[in-house]
This record gives sequence, C-alpha cells and structure tokens, in this order.
Amino acid sequence: MAQAATFMTGFVIILGLFIYLIRRVSQRFSDRIDAGSFARIERVIIGGIVLGVVGMFQPWLFAGYKLGFQLLLLSTLAFIVWSHVTPAPTIYRVDD
Repeated sequence: MAQAATFMTGFVIILGLFIYLIRRVSQRFSDRIDAGSFARIERVIIGGIVLGVVGMFQPWLFAGYKLGFQLLLLSTLAFIVWSHVTPAPTIYRVDD
C-alpha cells in the first residue's frame, strides 16, 4: 500500500511539473513566433517522432531501439508542449 501511495505521489508531482512547463512555454512563446518558424520547429519535432519510430522498429541494432525509444519519448513530449503554443497572427496588408 505504501508503494502505491509513493508511486501516485511521484506521478502527480511529475504530471504537475509537466503541466507547469506547458503553461510557462505557452505564455512565453504564444503570439510571439511567426508562422514560418513555428511550422519549421513543428516539422523538426515530427521528424524526431518518425525517426524514433523507425529506430524502435529496426531489427538490427539493440542500441537503435534504445535511442529510438528515447528520441520518440522526447519528441512526443516536445510535440505536446509545442502544440500549446500559438503562432503570431499574420497581418495582411491590403493595397488600394
């Protein structure tokens, strides 16, 4: 019973810290990054997810599996954080 309580306490603390990180990044970068930079960063993160999946499912190297898992984990967490950032609005100028 004590192990379950310790696990749940640790889990809730880590989850709370991750939520805090998401809020801080969102407040810091939302409406401040232009759409082009936002899209490039998003593509890099998605590329990391794809490479992580490829690394996990390749059958030749166990080290590739370990690195693929770590890359997939970090890229997924980065995508979750980045998905809460809103790019700056694009201002269109109408010439008369």
